[in-house]
Amino acid sequence: MFAIEVEYLLGRAFAGDFKYRARSEWPPHPGRLFSALAAAYFENGADSREKTALEWLEGQKPPHIHAGEAGEGETPMAFVPTNYPGDGPPVIRGKQPRFFPAQGPSEAVVHFVWRDAEPEPEFAEALDRLASRTGYLGKACSVVRMRVTDTAPEPNYAPDSGGEQVLRVPSKGRLQELGWLYEADQRVSPGAQQRYQRTDATGGAIDVEPLRTEFGQMAVFRKKAGPGLPIEATLTLTDAVRTALMSNAGNGGPMTELIHGHNADTHCAVVGLPFVDREHADGHLMGFAVIFPRATDARERVQVLRACKALEEYGVNIPRVGDWKVEVEEEAALNQTLRAATWTSPARVWRTVTPILLDRFPKKKGPGVEEILAASCRRIGLPDPVGIEHGPYSAVDGVPPVPAFRLQRAGETRPRWGVHARLEFAAAVRGPMVLGAGRYFGLGFLRPEREKKPDGRD
Repeated sequence: MFAIEVEYLLGRAFAGDFKYRARSEWPPHPGRLFSALAAAYFENGADSREKTALEWLEGQKPPHIHAGEAGEGETPMAFVPTNYPGDGPPVIRGKQPRFFPAQGPSEAVVHFVWRDAEPEPEFAEALDRLASRTGYLGKACSVVRMRVTDTAPEPNYAPDSGGEQVLRVPSKGRLQELGWLYEADQRVSPGAQQRYQRTDATGGAIDVEPLRTEFGQMAVFRKKAGPGLPIEATLTLTDAVRTALMSNAGNGGPMTELIHGHNADTHCAVVGLPFVDREHADGHLMGFAVIFPRATDARERVQVLRACKALEEYGVNIPRVGDWKVEVEEEAALNQTLRAATWTSPARVWRTVTPILLDRFPKKKGPGVEEILAASCRRIGLPDPVGIEHGPYSAVDGVPPVPAFRLQRAGETRPRWGVHARLEFAAAVRGPMVLGAGRYFGLGFLRPEREKKPDGRD
């Protein structure tokens, strides 16, 4: 047996999936490990003994892996200057959206195990030297300590042609290919791929993955300047944001259905971000977020992100109210209201901050409010709640009762019934969660209920 131990010194892994950069990679791919070892080899004089050891390693069968559970993923988005040939100085370059996925796994140590490999002592020593010089796995902030080890826990990921996960692995000739790419200053190709299967999936030792709604990433914007708006005016703000997005997208050519929503089963939602659920919370809107459907291809996502980026330049005109100047907010925002994680953290209990518009009026002989709310949950991919409480008042501090809210868009003549609700599910649900007939305009926006610690604090 031969094994390499990797410890994430910060307890977090910063690495994007090779197929979709906005998603965290886990477990770390053997191909990524090999590339990191190869980089240590190229950057330190290309010692011939280390080369021979790497060539031996790339010729082995794909390793087994022992890795903990992936933590809650965070994917901050930033717009950075392009770096294409002929772009000129950074100040005049265009900007493109870039993602920086990160997550904190349940175990900080990962083992790559070649069960049938028995390297010569000089190979093991050379690989241990390379491992000791490898400072990160993934992005440069993904700091690690590596070493060759004689012991390793039982792997829980195994190469399997019928496996559900596709991981990149080293293969014969990979070191030479990486050398060519290194000399040409080119990006690394994905390389060979291998399907893997969890081997402990039936052992009952792994946590249940939180349920998910149809919605995914949130692009959060902070209000820099402009007139104040209360939470009751959520629909006024979100309507103006959607109009601004459509204008920005229309300037660049055909508009994606993700923005206008015509003829699409699902599209982007716009929600207001109010100051609520805190002491002295008054519900004023601190910004807004554009929420993407999870089933979004990369091309359409980029189109929407470009329209979002233009909001920083042109702002948002709110009819009869004034103009908002806005900026993209990073995930590490000082204020919790403007952190995507505040609205997406897994929880079994969710409470409304804006009323849910029912898809139909409840009737005495059915369907009742509970049945309509359960159907709204199913509509965004969730099971029926195990507990439903509803009424005119929200359980979230700083949220006014239903009658205080504007519930109809301009031009709508058909009134709808709105309710505040507290929904409890049998398993944890990861947000964002927006329910009901007004979900694409920020009505029916829910916040996860914070669990109390043993000392009573949240």
